[in-house]
This record gives sequence, C-alpha cells and structure tokens, in this order.
Amino acid sequence: MKSLSLTSKSRSLISRTLKLGIPVAVQSALVSILALADVLMVSSFGEAATASVGIASKWHFVAIMVMAGLGMANGILIAQYWGKGDISRCRKITRFAITAGLVLLVPISIAIVVFAESIMQLQTPDMNVIALGKDYLLYAAPVLLLTHIIIMFESSMRSTGNAVTPLNIAAVTIGVNIFLNYCLIQGNFGFPAMGVAGAALATTIARVFQVLVFVIYLNKRNHWLKKLKFEQRDTAVERSFIKLAIPGVSNAVLWGAGTLVYQIIFGHMGTTELAVFSMFGPFESLCYSVFFGLSVACSVIIGQSLGQRDFEEAKETAKTFLKCNIAVGFAMSTLMFVFRGEVLSWLSLDTDQYLPLSAPAIVVVCWGLWLRMSNLMIINGILRAGGENAFCLRMDFIAMWVVGLPFTAIAAFILGLPFHLVYVAMLCEEIVKLSLCYYRYRQFIWVKDLTLGSDTVKA
Repeated sequence: MKSLSLTSKSRSLISRTLKLGIPVAVQSALVSILALADVLMVSSFGEAATASVGIASKWHFVAIMVMAGLGMANGILIAQYWGKGDISRCRKITRFAITAGLVLLVPISIAIVVFAESIMQLQTPDMNVIALGKDYLLYAAPVLLLTHIIIMFESSMRSTGNAVTPLNIAAVTIGVNIFLNYCLIQGNFGFPAMGVAGAALATTIARVFQVLVFVIYLNKRNHWLKKLKFEQRDTAVERSFIKLAIPGVSNAVLWGAGTLVYQIIFGHMGTTELAVFSMFGPFESLCYSVFFGLSVACSVIIGQSLGQRDFEEAKETAKTFLKCNIAVGFAMSTLMFVFRGEVLSWLSLDTDQYLPLSAPAIVVVCWGLWLRMSNLMIINGILRAGGENAFCLRMDFIAMWVVGLPFTAIAAFILGLPFHLVYVAMLCEEIVKLSLCYYRYRQFIWVKDLTLGSDTVKA
C-alpha cells in the first residue's frame, strides 16, 4: 500500500509539473525566439545595429527586473493563499502589485528616454551604436508599463495553476510581433524600412495588443482577476507583500544592474565583442526556458504545499525537482557541446569576423548552462517559494558584486585575457552562488507558511 501511495504521489507531481512547467517553458522559449528574431533581423543593417539592440534592450531588462521582483512576491503569496482557498486576498495582492509597479515604472520609463544618450555611453564609446540605441528606446517608451501589467496577470494565473492561458496569449502576441518586425525592420508589405526603430515600434504595438487580449479574456470568462477594482484595500496584506517585495525587487534590480555591468565590460572590450555577447544572450535565454518552466512549477507546487502546511511534502517536492534539474541540465549541456558548430551557424556567428571569438566562447556557454540552471532551481524554485528573498539579496550581492564582476573586470582590463576566458571569469559568480544556495537549501529555513494568521509557522 505504501508503494502504491508513493506511485500515486509521483504521478500527481509529474502531472502538475507538466501542466505548469511545459506551458511556462514554451512561453519562455517563444519570448527568447522573439529576442533572437529582433537581433537577427536587425543584424542585416550591420554590426552597430546589432550592438545597439543589445545595449538598449539591456536598460529595459534592468527595469523589467523591478517587475520581476514584484511578480515574484505576487506569485509567492498568491500560491500560498490559493492553497488556503482565499481568493479575495489573491485579488487584493494582484491589485496592489499592479498599482505599486506602475507608480515605480512611470518615472523610470521617462528617465530612460530622456537620458538615453548619457546612460548608453556607459556601455560603449561608439556614437553610431548610441544613436541607434536612442531611437530604439524612444519608440519602445510605453513597453515597460504594458509589460508590467502582463507580468502581474501571468504570475497570478500561474500561481493558481493556470499556465496555459498566458502561453496562448503570448504565442499569438509573439506571432504578431514577429510579423510586425518583418514589416517594420526591413520594410516589407509597403512599410518603410525603420531598422532598429522598427524593432522597438513592433514591440510596443504587440504589447498593446497583448494587454487588450488579456482584458477581453478576463471579462469574457468572468475570471477571478476581473474583479480587482472591486476589492477594498487590506493594509495587512499589503504589508506582507511589501515585506517580500522590497528584498525581491532590490535583488532583481541588483542582479539586473550586474548583468548590465557585465555588458559594459564586454562593450569596452570592443564593438565586435559586444555584438557576439549580444547574440549569445537571447540564445542562452532560449536554452534556459526549459529550466525556467521547471522552476516556476516547483515554486507554485511548493508554495501551495506550504500554504496547506504540508511541510514534508514541500521538502520531498524540492528534492525531486533539484535532482531532475541537474540531470536535464547536464544532458542539455552535452547536447549543445556536440552541436556547437550548428549553433554558431544558426546565430550567424560562424563568419571570419566573429568565429575567432565565438568558437571558444560557445564551449564555455555550453558547460556553464547546468551550473546556472542548478542555481535557478534552488533560488527561484525552492528558496523564494518559502519567502527567502532577504537571503537571496545578500547571496546575489556577494556572488555577483564581490566575486563575479571584479573577477571579470580584472580578467578583461588588467590581465587582458581573451574573450572566452573573460566569459569563464564571469562564471565564478555561479560557483559561489551554488555553494551558498545549496547550504541554505539544506538548512530548510525556507519551509514555512507565509499567509496571514499563520504567524509564519515553520516546519
């Protein structure tokens, strides 16, 4: 009977993981494909255009980290309240998360456009690249506000077990975006060839479309999120959200700013180095999509178990996901290494101009994948599900700002190492991060109920 019970639990876990993980992984892959499409379509306008999309979009990426921190706090609390069946508080949390994000992002969006030239001079001295990047940021000005609303809707739906609807809406939107890219970047179907500016305008139009589709869907289905405006404020819920969001947002922004500094380092190594780095970014994100799906599924399942105070189930779930993640990560790293030549060809990095840099660097990218993804699972899938945002903030500061960034800068500017060895120096961050995070995971401090009235009960 015990064996049958374990089998039943395993089947249930696999079913819930597939239901949540596959849609999130597919959606993440589609977003990465879109980012690759932007870069590949723009690359026909030259090296400067390719680099400009990379540096301009990185500022949006840092701002999106604010949304990611809010979305994380939103998702953590909703998963636990949903486990308790408290839909009213789920709505209150989502409403507050959307409002707080818009208040933060309006001044950020304005500042990015107004000070575009000054901030991009930090990344590259190439004024041609900066001029193209300014056009991108101008035409993409509304994107951050629209993306924030979308992220909050998606995190709320996923935390209640619905990952398919965000996927379906995203798939249609990405199709629209790629079509608009084809029209506006290269001037097809009678549209002007706008180049970099066309990529930004296509993204803006697609995000407006995505928000409208979400609103129509919520109203048509009489979804629980439809009634956000009717919920009264709940200061106790808002305080619990802020308690999670402040370290979460700080952590996300700290990490996003760190990735920007990495780009600044590679940008000052040269425009060719920056172009190769910009091409590798979306490809790595595409590879990470499978693991991102697993980490979201892990976080939601663990969060709901913690909300129900089923602490042993949460521990077993974490252990299973971590083993699976390591195995899949090693298999994918091996597969990428075997087919690295095809990958470089697909990314148009096999030319005489790029190959001396890209050929050795792709080896580092391949074998660094499983290391990065192990950290992704422990941090986003396990620790954050139990509200360990403050620890993650401290850990990221040490791993990235005390170790990773200084080592990379020393490798690039003091030791003068080649491109691929600077990439290796960047991975020192991941080694430190894995050591700190795995130790924290084994302490099981994250195993606790965060909902109001629970007094943060621990296992």
